[in-house]
Amino acid sequence: MTKWRLYISGMQLAEFTQNGQDLQQRPAGTGAFTELDAQGAQKWAAQMHFNPLTTLRQWADVRVSADAGKFTTPWGKEYEQVSEFYWINRNARPALDIVVAGAQVVGFQLTTSSVTVVLVVAGYEDNTVIRQWRAAKMVHAPWPISAPLNVQVPMRDGVMLGTTVILPADTDGPFSIVMERTPYDRRRLIPGMQRFVQRGYAVVLQDVRGRSGSEGEWVPMKHERDDGADTLNWIAQQPWSNGRVGMIGGSYDGYVQWAAAASGNPHLKAIVSMVTAGGPFTDILYRKGMPMAGLAAWFFAVSSREFTPQRMVRDDWDELLKVRPLSKIPEAALGHDIPGYTELLQHQQYDDYLADFDWQNFTDKITVPAFIQSGWYDDDAVGTTEAMRVTADYQKGQRKIVLGPWLHGGNAQYDLGDIHLSPAAVRHDMDLQHMRWFDHFLNDLDNGITAEDPVEYYTMNDGRWHTADHFEDANGRTQWFLDAQDQSFKQTVPAAASQKYDYDPAQPTPQLVDVSSNEFAFPNDYAQVEAGSDVVSFTTEPLTTPLTITGWFKVHFFARSSAVDTDWVVRLTDVTPDGKSLSIVDGMLNAKARSNWRNKELLTPGQIYEYDLETQKTSYMLEVGHRLRLDFCSAAANLVFPNSNTAAGANSLDGVVAHQEILTGGDYPSAISFYKDTRFRVEP
Repeated sequence: MTKWRLYISGMQLAEFTQNGQDLQQRPAGTGAFTELDAQGAQKWAAQMHFNPLTTLRQWADVRVSADAGKFTTPWGKEYEQVSEFYWINRNARPALDIVVAGAQVVGFQLTTSSVTVVLVVAGYEDNTVIRQWRAAKMVHAPWPISAPLNVQVPMRDGVMLGTTVILPADTDGPFSIVMERTPYDRRRLIPGMQRFVQRGYAVVLQDVRGRSGSEGEWVPMKHERDDGADTLNWIAQQPWSNGRVGMIGGSYDGYVQWAAAASGNPHLKAIVSMVTAGGPFTDILYRKGMPMAGLAAWFFAVSSREFTPQRMVRDDWDELLKVRPLSKIPEAALGHDIPGYTELLQHQQYDDYLADFDWQNFTDKITVPAFIQSGWYDDDAVGTTEAMRVTADYQKGQRKIVLGPWLHGGNAQYDLGDIHLSPAAVRHDMDLQHMRWFDHFLNDLDNGITAEDPVEYYTMNDGRWHTADHFEDANGRTQWFLDAQDQSFKQTVPAAASQKYDYDPAQPTPQLVDVSSNEFAFPNDYAQVEAGSDVVSFTTEPLTTPLTITGWFKVHFFARSSAVDTDWVVRLTDVTPDGKSLSIVDGMLNAKARSNWRNKELLTPGQIYEYDLETQKTSYMLEVGHRLRLDFCSAAANLVFPNSNTAAGANSLDGVVAHQEILTGGDYPSAISFYKDTRFRVEP
């Protein structure tokens, strides 16, 4: 008989015994073992993200040989050995890693963004993240949980928001609180958020206005600052509350945290912001003035009161994204409009309406200690950049930044297509760090987290995590000048030259993404795209020493267009010796928004303009023999709607071909700049 222990976020929640295909269970705080049947296993799966009954039966007779270092299970899962006991699950999301001793699987470890689950034979815990929880003295029995209480919380205008309160049982409090506000149905959050109750926190879950169990109109972003503040005030008045609230969540659930922080509410004491959405003009609705095509898919999923992600999965996106005006896309796809979508699209430049949603405009009120987490391939990375800059003047210990090799879906996998990350890519300790953050700022626990290095980041191709006081190296920026004569880079300003290309909105340059997947950033191979006549590239010689770049690329360039309006898209790629051109980061800008977002100005055809474009952030090591490439084009179809090159911008299909010219050298010293990271030694 084998005895298994189940840990979630460092707490032992249950024991299982296994005798062949027969399993018994004993949840924490209960007496005798009972049979683990299919129904009981499904309940555990809601918390574990894998089914313990199916998994333990499936692996019962598997024997693992360390001789090959790799193997594939009979059901097609790939594993690679990375230490004496530990094997990682390749090409899977989320990855279900295994612990092996004597050819027998004795443990499983799975991380989904911010929660790690460990199912392990007693005595093998130190081969998992439980070792770190023990070192932090944070492994203990879970606190019992009271039945969830559903209430309606009044906002200042009388609208009632559906809210669930979950309290620790067998005590009256008062408690510190962890809250998550969401448009995705608060009931979906209960299994994962119970971990905070089991550590003695009260948990508050709320449907934002107009969603699921809440009243009112659903217009994304519009009410979140005031509703967040009103909910914080309501929590502080409850008898079970000590008035100290932390917030957690990702994507839109990250945006609502910063919106609440922008209210200056004194009850908000800490936030854990993951892959947060950013401002309406820079990230959510527009990407520097270019309307987001991916927004249509997201709006389909939230087009009714209940979250329905299946509506994003379609085989007709190519045709739907051609519908104009843009406001008619929902009607063409769903047979009806989406009021919030229609309202937001009425604001095609940065006006007072959009500015009121933009939490960056309230920096003076944002003082809450912030744990900021994101990834290099997070398609909402602009939001995290904005969060980093809003908190740039925080004192050390008031913010923590963790940036990994992750998609928007987060910390869960070791492989991004053909790019195989190191075993360090998945951070199994993120829930530990989140808990330490809340313990310190909500419960005054002196656990040392504020004394640690404030920035942790993973460097692509180096495969290691690094720590620093600041994200970018303070040693100054490296600048390379573009040379259109040979489409290369120079250390000094070259002679004047230019490169031309044509952009046809009827055949827009693509962004290599799958709209249905709702992931819009990925290290895809753009070599075939670059071969088109609508892309101009500048490329280094093969590197003779590794080059590590950490931070944002800035592209300062001079260009002219035959059109009155157009878009500029830049992409940095890693050109491999075998000819692949792997996307590192990109950036984009609508030409009308080049100098003033509020007062967009059309171009004078043929006139030379000066532009400044910033890409997303990264930490990336280009290896010896590789080359750095900068691409220019004028579309990123599938990510943003193509510009028609007319005054109507992206809102018309009656487009014209734009003749584009990138000028370099002489009086037009176009250049890129970046921070060369010299803070760590590159391993040979």
